[in-house]
Amino acid sequence: MMSLYNIYGGMFDKNASPAKIARFTGLCSDELELAWESNTQGFYWNKISSGSIYLDSLWSTCYLYIRNANDVFWGCAASEKLDSVVKKQLMGEALFIRAYWFFYLTGLFGDIALPITTDAKVNALLSRTSQSKVYQQIVSDLQTAAIDLGDNYVGSDSKSLSTERNRPNRAVVSALLARVYLYMGKYEEAEEQANAIIAMDEVYELVPLDQVFLKNSKEAIWQLSPGTPNVSSINTTEGNEFIITQPPKYRIQQAISPYLLRAFDVGDQRRKHWINSYTDRSVSPAVTYYYPYKYKVNFGDDLKEYSMILRLAEIYLIRAECEVYLGHLSAALTDLNKIRQRAGLAAFTEGVLDAKGLIKAILKERQTELFTEQGHRWFDLKRTGTIAAVMSTVTPAKGGDPWNTTRELWPIPISELRRAPNLVQNPGY
Repeated sequence: MMSLYNIYGGMFDKNASPAKIARFTGLCSDELELAWESNTQGFYWNKISSGSIYLDSLWSTCYLYIRNANDVFWGCAASEKLDSVVKKQLMGEALFIRAYWFFYLTGLFGDIALPITTDAKVNALLSRTSQSKVYQQIVSDLQTAAIDLGDNYVGSDSKSLSTERNRPNRAVVSALLARVYLYMGKYEEAEEQANAIIAMDEVYELVPLDQVFLKNSKEAIWQLSPGTPNVSSINTTEGNEFIITQPPKYRIQQAISPYLLRAFDVGDQRRKHWINSYTDRSVSPAVTYYYPYKYKVNFGDDLKEYSMILRLAEIYLIRAECEVYLGHLSAALTDLNKIRQRAGLAAFTEGVLDAKGLIKAILKERQTELFTEQGHRWFDLKRTGTIAAVMSTVTPAKGGDPWNTTRELWPIPISELRRAPNLVQNPGY
């Protein structure tokens, strides 16, 4: 159990945390801008060096989580002493964690090494596995995890029920499966997983905007908490890193880009509730920065918020997108309008949008609903084939070189290429 807690603890505040992925992909895309020059400029300019310390740390920490998950899974499988209920829970969580990080690694780097055993010598000699096969492994891991995990959230003993939503259950697995199937273009399967979660309306529901990111929010499917005691003295890494409270020159920080600010329709309450501003008067003329304000707590032991990893709004948008591709336009419109109306926007009326218009509206809704949450915008641009059209304008405007399609994938860290003789670098690096 301690090994799993170490993974969750690392995911809360280490360099390979969902918050860090949100930061770096936000800088790479059109979501965030650097508020002050820093050594993260390579991400911002879409010119990442394979020697970047941030890149190296992210890669190695992701694979550390996977190695630890493999240790838990195979250790439990070999154990003859573990309680059977606890054993299934731990093995299910380990497979889920492995699938989660394979998903992010392949999303960022493309073809990746795929270690699924604890044999260090074998793993050190792995070559890159194609992304299609990585997705197959992710689906297989999640399908097995869904069998092992129950419907309820469990406590620290892995058996008792818990009101905390910080350990995976079957709905957590379904949520990630829905996302993976969407990325794979398996729309019927993605819709089926989304249906299962949305049907659990006594457990999961859309809540008012200012309640979404509170700890154990009813919109939360899975959250990360800092643990007890709260040794980090922060509620969430997102709140601590995104909220600007002092001139950016005193701390490396990023701000909302003008592209994202312009994406919000007039009257969109997410613009009011989820974005805030800070005016730096230490310079002349004063400069106003806009920053993500989904999380309101910058620092403090009083736990009010948990880091949101999977939530119901994404599931509605996944189902809406799938419904369009499956020809269920009316159903897609209903799901899309649920998210729009929660944001204070008028519902689209029946028949106004054709299939193409609905997809465009859903992707725009994803941009304004899921911003700075684990890289959704970056991955959406890539999976929909729109990244070149967007970044050809954005990258030069940020100060980078003309956009090159090889920048869709990040480079394999040079340190890893030196350690793993059978890995090869991504094109263009």
